[in-house]
Amino acid sequence: MKQQLSSLAIASAVLAPMTAQAVEIADTGVDFYGSLRIMLEHAEYADDTEYKDASSRIGLKGERDLGDGLKAFAKYEVAVNLDNEGDTLGDMRYGYLGLSGDWGAISGGKVASPFYDAVAYYGDYMWWDSAPVYYTLDGGSRIGQSALYESPDLAGLKLKALVQIDDDDNGEEGQHQLGANYSLGNLTLGAAYTDAANDKDIYGLSAAWSGNGYYINGAWMDREDTGSGFDALIGVPAGKNLFTLGLSSLDDDANADFDAIILAFQRNLHKDVLIWVEAMAWDGSLYGTEDSNVINLGMNFNF
Repeated sequence: MKQQLSSLAIASAVLAPMTAQAVEIADTGVDFYGSLRIMLEHAEYADDTEYKDASSRIGLKGERDLGDGLKAFAKYEVAVNLDNEGDTLGDMRYGYLGLSGDWGAISGGKVASPFYDAVAYYGDYMWWDSAPVYYTLDGGSRIGQSALYESPDLAGLKLKALVQIDDDDNGEEGQHQLGANYSLGNLTLGAAYTDAANDKDIYGLSAAWSGNGYYINGAWMDREDTGSGFDALIGVPAGKNLFTLGLSSLDDDANADFDAIILAFQRNLHKDVLIWVEAMAWDGSLYGTEDSNVINLGMNFNF
């Protein structure tokens, strides 16, 4: 108990100046934000229950009006590891600077992937067991050392183009990405292409329909050196609750096929606080594990 009280005292001393600093940063037009997420995971294949971080993050973002319709903007976001008693700060998720105007926006650094935004996003609506086909095909959600152009809204059409200068992580040449979304009423369509080295090109299509009290999303992807498949889901909001059913299927060139079903429930306790439970079962080889299932129970606190 003494150790716990001592830890609380230290935490209070550390957090107090951080809170004051956050207010001061906000007064300058730069926002401090974050999402802290924890979960318990029970995996049948491991016959074990683990406490895990569920992709927590904190960040800074802001913009400046330069006049004549021109703005400068910046964002820096890092992963936060809540299941590690040692180093809690992880890899950079985003880190970029840019300019925007009537002509669109251009930015440089570690930016959002046009392929993800145009296609994979629509199959990635759950918290943890989400879009297994996309993450197996490894299309990437954030791309470093890149320049990104985003068009303005062109009568419902939005375009994005990315050039990666190089990729220090794998020593390969940089990639190029194109993404497009077209919205018409309740329907949104997407298409994207990644031109990567060593025959790793990826193609994708997406569709999303927002109905009266439900939504249906789907994303299809084909990676030349791996295989093709889809992630699809239907969501039904009901007051503070959200019920979701997801289906995914991969046809793998190396016979590592899988079919997966995901059931999820989310309850909003507050606009910034929610709890969720997800259960996924699959037939075939998913992330190197054959024919199994997992159940996750999590909580998110956003600020």
